[in-house]
Amino acid sequence: MEAECAWLTGEEFLLRDGKGCISFEVKGDNDVTILLKPQAGSRRWQHAASGRQLQVEGRVSSIESNYTVILGSHRNSCLKFEKDGEICCMVNNVPGARLSSSVFTKFWLNYDNGSITVGSGDPGSHAFYTWSDPDKTNTPHIRYAGLSAWDKHVAYRNIRIYPAVNPADGAGKHTDQQVPFSPVAPLLDICSDALVGCLTEHSVCAVLTLADCLSPVVDKLRGQAVEYLAREFGAVAASDPGGLCELGPQTLAEALRSDSLVCGERAVFDAVMMWAGYGTPVRDAFSVCRPLHDVELVLPLVRFPLMSDEELQDVRVHPMAARFPLLQELVDEALQARAEEGGPRSPRAPHSQQLRGGPLSVESKRHVRALSAQEVAASARFQRRHRPGCSELIYMYDGDHNGVCWFLGTSYGTQEWVNPVLAGVLQVRSSSPSCRFTDPRGLVSGNFLPNNFAGPRLEPGGQLTSWWLLDLGPTHSLVPNYYTLRHDGSTDFLRNWVLQGSNDGSGWVDLRRHIDDRRLGKPGQYASWPVVGRASAVPYRMFRVLLIGPNVEAQNPRHVCLSFFELYGYFYREAAC
Repeated sequence: MEAECAWLTGEEFLLRDGKGCISFEVKGDNDVTILLKPQAGSRRWQHAASGRQLQVEGRVSSIESNYTVILGSHRNSCLKFEKDGEICCMVNNVPGARLSSSVFTKFWLNYDNGSITVGSGDPGSHAFYTWSDPDKTNTPHIRYAGLSAWDKHVAYRNIRIYPAVNPADGAGKHTDQQVPFSPVAPLLDICSDALVGCLTEHSVCAVLTLADCLSPVVDKLRGQAVEYLAREFGAVAASDPGGLCELGPQTLAEALRSDSLVCGERAVFDAVMMWAGYGTPVRDAFSVCRPLHDVELVLPLVRFPLMSDEELQDVRVHPMAARFPLLQELVDEALQARAEEGGPRSPRAPHSQQLRGGPLSVESKRHVRALSAQEVAASARFQRRHRPGCSELIYMYDGDHNGVCWFLGTSYGTQEWVNPVLAGVLQVRSSSPSCRFTDPRGLVSGNFLPNNFAGPRLEPGGQLTSWWLLDLGPTHSLVPNYYTLRHDGSTDFLRNWVLQGSNDGSGWVDLRRHIDDRRLGKPGQYASWPVVGRASAVPYRMFRVLLIGPNVEAQNPRHVCLSFFELYGYFYREAAC
């Protein structure tokens, strides 16, 4: 978002009794802006005086009462606090307060009736500054928070609201000066750490069963054990099926939601069926040993849309499907999405932003609400489970610097950008030979190209093909979820094409088809599209834009005229399996 404010207006995002702690991850160059107001709603992050008088909190004001906190102000050099549009405090070079434009950084902001504490990491830890409103008589009753930026786009994710952090718990008036303190670790923490160090696929379920009995005393141990279970889910299901079947539905659901879980969806389904029958075969709904509401909690977390056609058919004839309507609905949802993979989006996957990191739904440019548990599960079913170690390249806006071509050009975000084609880390090819008007290097340069086209090629079978191709190289692959095209300066606009992926350059898979798509209608215009569906959940080395029908309104109907081509998604430095 740029010069806009997204207000967190759902019940889950309210600051109650004038208190609350906002936790978020952010990536940007400067001016990460958090607004705090008694009421939601402001198009701009900075309130300009309108000349009219408002009655706010029993006093007369020309603008709405608010606090504004800006991280990375003045070219990422200072932390700023404002009240009602006036600067109250500005601190330069605060340790820990600098932003990163290449990676997400976790921050938190604690508000407690006029006192604002900012820190990094988990809420309450690494507090780096506290500012308190000196005018205690005119402290607004804050209920809503808004997230914004100033002159550049900023990406937010993992947004959470927690109860206010108690200063006694370690988030009081922390400044640059720190008091040395070396506490002795409690015996409970020592024991928990020892158990974590001894976790195996044979013991993790027993540890989780114990942790569930002692919750919330050992929640830290429980969380680490859940992550271990998710990472080793296939091995645990094979080695300790009895222990897995003893897990409670909430614990199993947490493991299936975890980003660390990497396992085939059919194996996940089989494990859930085994768990539902306490290790005995599930022949129908009447042979399920667990309460059906427990199964209904866990079963939607299986990502049926990512199964193969054969696996879906096997599940469809599973004995449980005939008696359990929810399983039939989930399989039908997956089959419907399979039939509509060429469309823009499955109708069962709600429109949301950053679903992998935070369950948010954008109702408009100015209001954000939390997704319901059902919507979160429905959206997650269409997302691939990602192996640890991948880099998430998030689409923010047309022409941003977050895509795979830019990432390769900066040597994975570690140096200044160099054209990746010139650096030899990316290949760009076209259906017609390189020349003055067919410039592979220019396609990923970010510069506007007045005339840049891929002309038709006569294939051995006598077919004419026109395409642009990106090759990430043998050690790189990308699971795509968005892509951007920019038209060149001509009027030969694309209308019928397909985005394809391949790992060998000979077998190609359709990722998104466009039939009479008129998004590109002006010279130099950008357009971006999401990439969804089962085929798009696979990592690919090569991508190409292939013309599948003549652009009938164009002067050169078989030209693919592009000035820019960029892809986003989950990037692997070693070819993913």
